[in-house]
Amino acid sequence: MSERRRATRVAKQLPLTIADRAGVFTTRTENLSASGVCCTVKRFLPLLTKLQIRLELLDAKPLSITCVGIVVRIEPPQAAPRRSGYQVAIFFNDLSAPSRAALARYVQQHRSGAATRQ
Repeated sequence: MSERRRATRVAKQLPLTIADRAGVFTTRTENLSASGVCCTVKRFLPLLTKLQIRLELLDAKPLSITCVGIVVRIEPPQAAPRRSGYQVAIFFNDLSAPSRAALARYVQQHRSGAATRQ
């Protein structure tokens, strides 16, 4: 399987607030890039669900980034009874240029030699 990720990502656990039609909930990122984020959520989110995102970049100069994201992957791919969590990938489809630049800088500053590509 070929690698489809294009943006550098970094494994960081940062506060993440997600809102959809069903409500607002919080989680933490598992990894992030200037184009999206991966996290674990407690309820199933169908593919292509539009989400309001608030991501807190915790650094020497903390920054809150808000944008619209779309669910592009969820595992498992179907709702499962008694499941305690789902891993979800969210693509930032409505992110301002300054916010994308801030995310890219954050990722570059925090990536290690083990960082992978997204």
